[in-house]
Amino acid sequence: MKAPKEPAGPTQGSAMPSVDKALRALLTLADAGPAGLSLNELSSALNLNKSSLHVTLSALKFRGFITQRSDTGFYGLGSSIHTLYQSYINNLDIIGILRPAVRQLSVALNEVCHISILDDKEILYLERIESRKPIQAGTSVGMRIPATNTAMGRIMLAHRYRAFSELEAKFGEGYRQPCANAPASIEGVWERVREARQAGYGLDMEENVPGVVAISIAVLDHSGPVAAVSVATLANEITREALLAYEPSLRSALADVVPSPYWLSRPEDTPRGP
Repeated sequence: MKAPKEPAGPTQGSAMPSVDKALRALLTLADAGPAGLSLNELSSALNLNKSSLHVTLSALKFRGFITQRSDTGFYGLGSSIHTLYQSYINNLDIIGILRPAVRQLSVALNEVCHISILDDKEILYLERIESRKPIQAGTSVGMRIPATNTAMGRIMLAHRYRAFSELEAKFGEGYRQPCANAPASIEGVWERVREARQAGYGLDMEENVPGVVAISIAVLDHSGPVAAVSVATLANEITREALLAYEPSLRSALADVVPSPYWLSRPEDTPRGP
């Protein structure tokens, strides 16, 4: 886990200087990395008296927020940081965070937008925002669709399965081509998944339901895909180029709200990060 890039500055002006001192120590140790820091180094970095700082470090050590190596005496982050981090992740309502931005995107584009998650072999629709058009894609909240031939499914599969053998073991047996435009084999599905990983987005060009096309970006964390958001429309109303032109708007809308430690799928050769 990477520390926030905030200066561990002086405590002047802080309402709780003792608490602020402890937080500054944690941020400084986080920036120091696995090697940690000695008491002298930490005291110098924080411009604090060693005796006073030692008391603060002892309290943090008692609660497991820092550790001290027995061989060097250097201080580093402790397991309670990870526990706190996991609690933060577990309490984040990422779907609730995405929902307002996706609704605004739907209004701006006048297209149907979806939020889904990957649930075993299927995508599960958690949100559908309708457009103002008289005829729209026939999806609904709670619907489940095989992940292999949907835009949202492909971009999530791209970040769940890194080798063809893994995808084949999960989806190969019993794979059926749902419509004429869909890949006829699991090898063809893998090509679409690989293309999604390379591009940073998933596409569905009438490969799940005839007459419906979609583009999607995934929300990721260190465990893999967390959710996906798509823009879907009728094939007879849009060209492939125009559909691809929605990708920057989709990416921008999500980038404005996705919190650390999540990040968005992006082209494979682009550095990953929150």
